[in-house]
Amino acid sequence: MFAVAAVACGGYRALRPDVFQGQPWLSSTWHDVVRALLHFDFGQSCSRPGCPSIHTLWAQGAGADAWMLLGTVAIGASVGIALGLWCARRPRTAVARALESAGMLAVCAPVYVVGLLLLTLFHPVFGRIHIPGIFDATGDAYASPFTHPWGWLRTLLVPWLVAAAPIAGYMLRATIAMVREELDADHVRTARAKGLAARTVLRRHIAPPTFASNASLVWGLAPTLITNLVLIESLFAVPGFFSYASRALGTSEGTSIDVPMLQAQAIWGAVLIVALGTASDLVLVRLDPRVRTRGF
Repeated sequence: MFAVAAVACGGYRALRPDVFQGQPWLSSTWHDVVRALLHFDFGQSCSRPGCPSIHTLWAQGAGADAWMLLGTVAIGASVGIALGLWCARRPRTAVARALESAGMLAVCAPVYVVGLLLLTLFHPVFGRIHIPGIFDATGDAYASPFTHPWGWLRTLLVPWLVAAAPIAGYMLRATIAMVREELDADHVRTARAKGLAARTVLRRHIAPPTFASNASLVWGLAPTLITNLVLIESLFAVPGFFSYASRALGTSEGTSIDVPMLQAQAIWGAVLIVALGTASDLVLVRLDPRVRTRGF
């Protein structure tokens, strides 16, 4: 997090010294980093009307970012692992091959293309098939899950599914590969020799090692996941902090690049990646007894 903040703040000062004339680079960069990490002061976002405080915008959108991240990881991991185990039990069947192909497509298809396609097909105004509620993409129905659970759920359901599709595809294919490696393990052959049913062998002896490996995979996919959240929130108008990225890049008419906002979003993305990595490590310690024994 410190390194990202230093690059985000110091890099801009190094590339545009004309904007910071008379300000020493090192001390000014240190001041910016301390202000951002310790005081959560990122300045003002002048790409928004009235130049509001970035801290205020972050406080309003951080909750939606956290829910998007949690839901995406939960759906992607559970669906990917479950389908991977199902395909591993039924290798070379037509349904298993179709699911593996769907997983490959989910990994390769950009999330903004998938999202735009869904909106084109199901948007209640301009879609071919009008489905109101979950395909509105306006963010008007978003509410706290504690005060209006249905409005919260229907606003995030489609963004969750679109963002979780690549994660599920990665884990489906990874789970199949890991199950194939476990089939010839000594403990698996011993369980079969004792007469245990194939389903029991899969659940008790083959599946658990794949859970730990997939927990490590989540950490490796964290940067891709955060990038996809930026695209998904802008596309489906999820009121998270990342939803301001499009306007901050100067894509809207009459707006210029909002550097303080982009710096704040880079630091916030680093915070979420570190948090996701820490959670993955804790889950890995819980799932893999070898990690606990070695003291990692």
